Amino acid sequence: MFKFLVFVLIPINLIMIAIFIDGLIQLYRQEKEEQKNIVREGMEGYLDQAFGFGTVKIFKSVFDAEGNESYLVYLPQYEWFKAPKYKWFEVYSKDNSFYHCEIEE
Repeated sequence: MFKFLVFVLIPINLIMIAIFIDGLIQLYRQEKEEQKNIVREGMEGYLDQAFGFGTVKIFKSVFDAEGNESYLVYLPQYEWFKAPKYKWFEVYSKDNSFYHCEIEE
């Protein structure tokens, strides 16, 4: 009975686990592709077009005296085995279009 367990049931279980993990990986890849195909409008859409999908993080939103909203965003740049360096940008809207400028430290 023990030989039956070892030689039949354990390989069947390993194959079923491998199929399950492969399905999870395919679902994860499919979700990532669907997220890339989402078209966003407004400030988030401009950030995706200018810097890439999800690469910049919004740090702070600021309202100026005229009531316009601008954002302070940062872009992390990673190097091997080093702490990330950050580039800071101010993103603002003017005349129904968006602009950004890099902030010097």
